[in-house]
Amino acid sequence: MAGTRRMMRFRSVTITFLSAAMFCSQTVAFQSTVATPMITTARQTSELYSSMMDAPRNTASSPEMKKKDLRTFQRFLEVECWKNGDIRDLDRTLLAVADACKQINRIVQRAQTDDLYGAAIDPLTGELAEENVQGEVQQQLDVLCNTIMLRAFCGASNNVVCAVASEEEPLPRSCADVMGYDTSEFNIMQSGDYVAVFDPIDGSKNIDSSLPVGTVFGIYRAPDGASAGKDGLNLDSFLQRGTKMVAAGYCLYSATTVLVLTLGSGVHGFTLDPDKQKFLQTHPNIRIPDVGSLY
Repeated sequence: MAGTRRMMRFRSVTITFLSAAMFCSQTVAFQSTVATPMITTARQTSELYSSMMDAPRNTASSPEMKKKDLRTFQRFLEVECWKNGDIRDLDRTLLAVADACKQINRIVQRAQTDDLYGAAIDPLTGELAEENVQGEVQQQLDVLCNTIMLRAFCGASNNVVCAVASEEEPLPRSCADVMGYDTSEFNIMQSGDYVAVFDPIDGSKNIDSSLPVGTVFGIYRAPDGASAGKDGLNLDSFLQRGTKMVAAGYCLYSATTVLVLTLGSGVHGFTLDPDKQKFLQTHPNIRIPDVGSLY
């Protein structure tokens, strides 16, 4: 009887041990089947990340990064001036204005980091600069951009533009005066066929809030037979109707830099390519829709 009991206990312990062993083996098998995909996935992720980091970073040649084949501003002027011989002399002047817009664009982007923001200070007196014709205190950007535009119209026009009027200055100036030449021996108004008007940077205070600013310009043909007045200029040349303009446009400095120009036969927009530093024609023949909810 005692032997039978011992045998039964042995069988119970054996069955319990075998059951525990089977449970453990099943648990290990289940964990191994679950862990293997996880380990594989982690390994694949690591390999994928490594391949991405080792891949060449120059993607300019990939199809997704290919640039549009757009006409440059210079080529546009060549064609338009060939079509209209009356404005052929303005080719170099307008190219100089486009280059001035590029310079102003870089200055606007660096205004805060290069400490170009704030009211202009007269270097001789140490006081605030004079107010402009609008009664506003001139900003550093106003003075700097005004100089750039003066040189664009007078320094690169090959004597095509004889005088300029800026929103930052109380009276028009002859290009001879801008460039520092002696004007006492010749008639200023006969030294060129055109006069230019411009606002070098409109809304310069907006830069403090990262808002858009712009440059506005226009070109008139000087009236035939215009002669210099007491101040060496003929103000009637600047007081013509807007419809008398030969060329007009603006540069907008925002998320992209856009130059919009009309030569009297359509309005065209050009966007500055930040890689090539060239204006490309992205908005040909801009027109206001006949029907719209915002007009």
